[in-house]
Amino acid sequence: MKRIRRSPYQTMAAILVMTVTMFLACAFFVVAVGSQAVLKYFESRPQLNIFFKSDYVPTQSQIDLMQAKLVGTGLVETVKFVSKEEALNIYKELNKRDPLLLEAVTSGMLPASIEVSAKNPNDLKLLSEVVKDETGIDEIRYEEDVVAELTRWTNSVRIIGGVFVGIQVLIAFVVIFIIIGIRVAGRKDEINVMQLIGAKSSYIASPFIWEGFWYGVTGAVLAWGIVYLVILYSMGFLISFLGNIPILPPPVLFMFEVLGGSVLIGGFIGGLSGLMAVGRFLKS
Repeated sequence: MKRIRRSPYQTMAAILVMTVTMFLACAFFVVAVGSQAVLKYFESRPQLNIFFKSDYVPTQSQIDLMQAKLVGTGLVETVKFVSKEEALNIYKELNKRDPLLLEAVTSGMLPASIEVSAKNPNDLKLLSEVVKDETGIDEIRYEEDVVAELTRWTNSVRIIGGVFVGIQVLIAFVVIFIIIGIRVAGRKDEINVMQLIGAKSSYIASPFIWEGFWYGVTGAVLAWGIVYLVILYSMGFLISFLGNIPILPPPVLFMFEVLGGSVLIGGFIGGLSGLMAVGRFLKS
């Protein structure tokens, strides 16, 4: 700690680089988890909506037959019939903040429907073909493109994030390696004396390893705090943007898990940098 205090600029440089590295790592991890949660949300929602004509009321036997056909394909996760009354309740819930839209709407004006969630979004078109010729069907809508686009976007976030974080980790490793290498070179005579009197390599190396570990942990904690503050500060915008998708606010336990992972990764990078720097000197 005395050496760290005596070289404040080197210390600041090491912590700053480590903070930037762990900030990118935390941010991309949180975004990746969030995008995966959004994808799961849309996959669990009805992806295929079969609407009957507004003036048509399907019989229970017709509903049971259509549901049996859909389930019989083996491609369906869930099937649900929505009556006119249930459709009205859904309409009221969606427009509860605008009384004018509620006054003139009755259940008779809204169509009954069947909501279907497929195991694989690629099978939505096939499922629509199963029931398209049924009596009273007015329209069939499916959101295959939405789920497919979200899947591509999630995969892109993972790949791009992994590349950026990997590059930044390499930069942080090199910077800490150089800084601790300078510290080791500055204590060359002291290390030679310790070697002559029989000090073990682990005893000589441990202060430098702990120094790198301290850089990594400090940077990880600072980065986590910045990410958490950004999330909390942007909460209002994010909630309005995501709408009814229930992923915010992030669970406190999840954020502490992110902190624990960041500390472990940051400490490992810093400690490994210190070990490599002092090990290179001891071997020479």
